[in-house]
Order: sequence, then C-alpha cells, then structure tokens
Amino acid sequence: MNRSSFMRMSLVVFLLGLIVILSSVSWGIGAANAYLTGRGGGFTDLSEITIIFEGHINIFRWVGGILSVLGGLGFIKAIELK
Repeated sequence: MNRSSFMRMSLVVFLLGLIVILSSVSWGIGAANAYLTGRGGGFTDLSEITIIFEGHINIFRWVGGILSVLGGLGFIKAIELK
C-alpha cells in the first residue's frame, strides 16, 4: 500500500469515527429502544431504563473514539513516512 492510499484510508477512518461520535446519542437511543422493545414490554424501572440508554450511547462513543484515534494516528504516521 502506498503512502497516499494509506493517508486516504486513515482519513476516512478518522472521519467515520467522528460521525459515529456525533451520532452516538441518536444511534444509542435507537438501539436502546430496540432492546427494550425486544424484551417484550412489561414494567421497567426508570433507573434501569436510564442505565440501558447510557450504556448504548457509551458503546457508540467508544467505537467512534477508537476509530478516530486509529485513523488520526494512521494519518500522522503516513505524514512521517515521507
């Protein structure tokens, strides 16, 4: 893989990570709603619902953060490879 394609790929991964981070709240709420709906309804305590929502949002934040860091480090490494 040459330097320019590695830079492009790293930049795409970085931008994808930023998109995931910025969309983490809406995607996390959607995933948590799907999880709660899939449980078959019933009574769920408000504190448990809050934990489920926060957990799903945090999953997307972590994934986005990891992608951003990997893409950013890859881009910096590609610059160093002159």
